[in-house]
Formats: sequence, structure tokens, C-alpha cells
Amino acid sequence: MTIRDMIRDNPGLFYSQSWYDGEAFMDVELPEDSPTTLPTRRSYVGIPPELILWPHTEVVPAVVLVHLFVGNHTAPIWDGYFWTSDTDHLGQRVYVGSNGKGLEIHRHINISPRFGVPAWK
Repeated sequence: MTIRDMIRDNPGLFYSQSWYDGEAFMDVELPEDSPTTLPTRRSYVGIPPELILWPHTEVVPAVVLVHLFVGNHTAPIWDGYFWTSDTDHLGQRVYVGSNGKGLEIHRHINISPRFGVPAWK
């Protein structure tokens, strides 16, 4: 089972987005040894992913968290966001969490020299 499968089978549980349509992590199969219980807390709260040492043993692929969300989407643990071990094709870290309108699967934009403020002088 992949994230793509879970979205197809439970569309009302997900916040509608399209940025991830071509991303490889969307087609990763749920590992057989995935956790079956919900996380009990968030660690490294408020720490951007570039300041966390990777790989981190508690971080799991997005498919694991999506599967747990589908199984218990009303649990208070989903009121925040979780970093995952996945990145998009640009190396930007994927995170998941509920925004009150469904599970949001998103990516952390890495600030790089590509970003700046427009200037005319």
C-alpha cells in the first residue's frame, strides 16, 4: 500500500494538493515492520530539518505516518506536524500533519541563494 493508494481510497481525509504527483515517495510501499501505534509525542519541536542530524532513528517514511493517520485521523497527535525521512526530488524534507481540513503532505523549502527580495536600486 502506498500513499497514492491511501489518498485514492480515502480522499476525504486528505488536504487536496498536487505538488507531489510526480514524487517518488508517493509510490513507496508501506514496510511490513511499520509501527502499528500512533506516536505519543513530537520530539525536536520547532527545530527546522536542516538543524537535525540525519538520519534520525525516530524519523519514518511518510507512508508510515499516512497509514497511521488513515487508521486514526481524529487523534490529537495529528494537530501538529512531523518530519519524515522522505525528501522530494530537490532534497527538500517532507512533513505531514493535519491542518484541520485533512492530512497535509508538504515539503520544507530549503532557503538557499535562490531566494531573495526583489530590488530596483
